[in-house]
Amino acid sequence: MKRNRIIGILMGLAMMPFLLAPAGAQAPFYEGKTITIVIGTASGGSIVAARIIANHLGKYIPGKPAVIVQSMLGGAHIVASNHVFNTARPDGLTLLAANPNIAIAQLIKVEGVRFDVRKFEWLGSSGSDGVVLTIRSDLPYKTFEELRKADRELVVGTTGPGSNAHDFPLLLKEFAGAKFKFVSGYPANSDILLAIERKEVDVWAAFAATVRPVAQRGTVRPLVRARVSSPGFDDLPVDDTLTTNPVGKALMSIKTAPLAIGRPLAAPPGTPGDRSALLREAIAKALKDPELEADGRKAQIDFQHISADEVHKGISVILQQSPEVQQEMVKYIKFGG
Repeated sequence: MKRNRIIGILMGLAMMPFLLAPAGAQAPFYEGKTITIVIGTASGGSIVAARIIANHLGKYIPGKPAVIVQSMLGGAHIVASNHVFNTARPDGLTLLAANPNIAIAQLIKVEGVRFDVRKFEWLGSSGSDGVVLTIRSDLPYKTFEELRKADRELVVGTTGPGSNAHDFPLLLKEFAGAKFKFVSGYPANSDILLAIERKEVDVWAAFAATVRPVAQRGTVRPLVRARVSSPGFDDLPVDDTLTTNPVGKALMSIKTAPLAIGRPLAAPPGTPGDRSALLREAIAKALKDPELEADGRKAQIDFQHISADEVHKGISVILQQSPEVQQEMVKYIKFGG
């Protein structure tokens, strides 16, 4: 009897690792790991917003992973988007801080696009943001009407076609009579600002969150905004009210659609559904974090949660343009040139 009891105890001890295995298997996937948020810019409000989110997102994910931001420049966000869509492992550890203009790039069949925006695992957006056109503050033009009557072409600094810095002033030139000359190829907004300070360029357009602190320093004077507004710029004239051309109005309206989506985050196609759901929930919670909100106020960035469903709907609207509209868009909106 005593021998049988000892054998029973030994067998029980031998079985303990198997009995405990399910508990060990429940350790959070993200524990000890790092999430990388890839973004196609190196400066401006978008990357500041991504870094603020990165600073707070991990505490709302089981396992509390580290979260970092990595810039991947090229093609007006196309390089970063291609990487996350095609190269990054769909394991929930690589995310894209997307520029929703990539949906327009897909719509007009830009060479180099190797993604389908409808197949990203959209996780939500950290808020919409408008675009604001500015001029150097030392120039004499106080209104867009005065700008339109300028006695010379004003030089616009841009990162290249497909960016807000290029397309927003381009449509004002084509349809609202602005006398603009474009100089493309600046790597990032910070480089355009340096050119502004050196008086090498006269005009700069960017997201409102990027423009706001620069305007407050007195470096630039805001003159025109897009239909999607941002605090501090509500009184500026809206671009599509400055033209009577129906094609111009339509194109300006289409270019506004991505702004309403704002700063969306996405995971690669094929990311497990439970991880996507976990990330969506974590992003929604992080955007309500008082510390994140405080960081947003310091950076003068307005955060608000836009659901993944709303992001997906907005992208679908962009892609549902008639062939006639697409033909007109190709004439005026290009990418990566």
